[in-house]
Amino acid sequence: MYLTIDFGNTASKYALFSEGGILRFHGEFVDVDSLLAQEALRGVSLKACIFSTVRKEIPWLTGLECPVHLFSSSMKLPVKMGYGTPETLGADRLAGVVGARWLMVQKGLGSLGACLVIDAGTCITYDWASAEGEYLGGGISPGLHMRYLALHQQTGKLPLVSHEVFENHWGSNTNESILCGVQQGIAGEVEHQIGLFLEKFDTGNVFITGGDAGFLAKPLKTKIFVEPMLIHYGLMHALLYHENH
Repeated sequence: MYLTIDFGNTASKYALFSEGGILRFHGEFVDVDSLLAQEALRGVSLKACIFSTVRKEIPWLTGLECPVHLFSSSMKLPVKMGYGTPETLGADRLAGVVGARWLMVQKGLGSLGACLVIDAGTCITYDWASAEGEYLGGGISPGLHMRYLALHQQTGKLPLVSHEVFENHWGSNTNESILCGVQQGIAGEVEHQIGLFLEKFDTGNVFITGGDAGFLAKPLKTKIFVEPMLIHYGLMHALLYHENH
């Protein structure tokens, strides 16, 4: 079995895969100690572990009795690097693209071509890859809850609202106006990014992942693929590729 771990800004998740790359189990954890105490890992013989992190401090895993790999752009990967500063590229962004290209082939989610990966987490990231497998770059913007928080913290009177889906075209009070503005702003941004991508790659595939993927995907009219475990598929494929090259 293989273990993949994604240390995100807000949440940390892990997954167990068979040697053939089939997902067996996944879950969340609070810290490394709680991960190692997970019942799903008890009695499991791990061949290797790979993890990605967007945190400043790298949480090395010293309690695992298997080789542990830190995912980065310096590994041998099944994608070409077209980013100007790969050393500053978020590991989760690159892993998402690797996962998307793997799923296009292995899961029959579309012919292998260009892809756009939208990761809706603490931040919303947009990552482009060409049909030839070159990582081109992308964009980063504040995520859903970061926008609510910014409106509250950067103003004198606006309240901090709790997220709920708001479907009206306008808000009839301050809370509704914040919900309306934030949600319509994100929806417009996502639609614009997808439009730009399809102008360049009209047969490309769009993937959405992350904690707010369901919210982002619901109003979209474009054909998209929602995959909550996209980063983990990318980590797993990167590990298999690294072992075989």
